[in-house]
Amino acid sequence: MIQTGIRTNTNATSINSDLLTNCDHTSLDQHCNQPTLQDAEWFGVTPDMWVRHIISIHFNPVLGSRYWLQREKMLGINTRRDISSLEDLSILGPMEEEDLRRYPLEYFIPKIYLANKAAFILGETAGTTGLPKTTAYLKEEFSFTFVEWFRYIAEYRGFPQGVQWLWVGPSGPHIIGKAVGPVAQSMGSMDPFSIDMDPRWVKKLKPDSLGYKRYISHILEQALDILKRQHIEVIYSTPPLLLRLAEMMPGEQRMQICGIHYGGVALEQEQLKRLRGELFPHAVHIAGYGNTLFGLCMEIEESANGNLDYYPPGPRMAVQVVSTEDGTHPDRNRLTQIVQYGEKGQVVCHRLDASFFIPNMFERDEAVRIAPTQNIQTLGIYQDGVRNPSLLKGLEANAKVGVY
Repeated sequence: MIQTGIRTNTNATSINSDLLTNCDHTSLDQHCNQPTLQDAEWFGVTPDMWVRHIISIHFNPVLGSRYWLQREKMLGINTRRDISSLEDLSILGPMEEEDLRRYPLEYFIPKIYLANKAAFILGETAGTTGLPKTTAYLKEEFSFTFVEWFRYIAEYRGFPQGVQWLWVGPSGPHIIGKAVGPVAQSMGSMDPFSIDMDPRWVKKLKPDSLGYKRYISHILEQALDILKRQHIEVIYSTPPLLLRLAEMMPGEQRMQICGIHYGGVALEQEQLKRLRGELFPHAVHIAGYGNTLFGLCMEIEESANGNLDYYPPGPRMAVQVVSTEDGTHPDRNRLTQIVQYGEKGQVVCHRLDASFFIPNMFERDEAVRIAPTQNIQTLGIYQDGVRNPSLLKGLEANAKVGVY
């Protein structure tokens, strides 16, 4: 159960005008003329209050989401009356993943926002579990979810500022490729150097095939060429590509790297141990767990025992861990079977944005449920997190992961 005993931010969308007026534009450690994470409308709001707010938008009879209004009618419920908390979301049942592929994007966006289509940033998934799924973020939501959330944690962790980045991953329709430039710039860096990569093509190739090996070599050659010609100090990539890249980099070059950010696929504990302790020992390492549809849970603190603990930027995103005693098939009853702290189960995600509402999505991962530490709570993060997420046993054959 997500904790709800937190303060309410009554002025969440305002920007500190004194900060903007006095902003020193030559300082790398200030993110000027841009709302910070604390300015997000949801920052400091209890999950239950935020659920009610989002429900009021998407289930507005006149200006709500076509998809959710139709689903409300099909379920025979009065959502604005029946749902007033995070726990109540189970009334809606599991999210139909195929609906995100089946229906046009506009079905999910409240009508109140559709008149201004220029306000949106789109993203598509890589097709790990089938055909890609599409979603949208209002530009302000995109900034808070993917840019400010990273910057907030990166500054807390002492991630390097004002240095050059290399991004080894996809661009095109993938949200991660759209976010990496603004993320680097929020840290006082230039637009990152990057390479061409199509993860959907990689997923079509068998890992032991000549085509797969040649394509991975092509990706690594591009990255190594940039590392040879440019002074790179931060690398952002997926764990499998980083491991391959590190093995091909000269030792002196690896010692110059002072920041590593992981994304795309799950980072394993043994991988992190080698990357942190052996391959890039001088770098600050920050991992993220999430996807295009929901956003990121961040590794806020470095674990002394090698665990990977991730927390969402609540309450716009919530993660729960449910029991697998009754199997792994998405089921309404399973949504209420939240495991105890320290126990492992299947990850369920909720996205609670004004632009897009995705409740009760059963993920393909399993993880341990964890509570926020005292240090994490001082940052304004009060929601449950997940530890050491990995592919749920039994689903390996249905997920084409590879390098992204």
